[in-house]
Amino acid sequence: MIKPWNEYFIEIAKTCSTRSNCFRAKVGAVIVGEDKKIKATGYNGTPSKVVSCYELGKCYRMEHNIPSGTMYETCRSIHAEQNAIIQAGQDRCQNATMYIYGHEFICILCKRFIVQAGIKDVYLLKDDNSHMKHISVEEIRKELSESFKV
Repeated sequence: MIKPWNEYFIEIAKTCSTRSNCFRAKVGAVIVGEDKKIKATGYNGTPSKVVSCYELGKCYRMEHNIPSGTMYETCRSIHAEQNAIIQAGQDRCQNATMYIYGHEFICILCKRFIVQAGIKDVYLLKDDNSHMKHISVEEIRKELSESFKV
């Protein structure tokens, strides 16, 4: 039996997550065009030539009990979603689908990147024991619009 596309691409995202140099989360992302061709991959980790927490042997956020999803400025790493979008460039993200392995939510920063990049759908899988979630960019836009109502 041939593996369905969603399972195939989420497995590639899982492989990407193994490159992460973050102690707290191993997240991988894959951007796939409408033609089912991979446009870019990413994983959470430090920017090029920046010393990672892995190399330091410690994580500032863990040492200071900073909750996940808060105070992003205290983290050395770039999120997997952001890395993939940076690698692909906006023109290659138009109407693409993003597959994310390693968590079941998208942070507010990455939601903005995804919308601005032109990605249309996102599939998430936290781990091998979870069910894959689908989120359309329209859902993300709606959430962003409602989050900032004054």
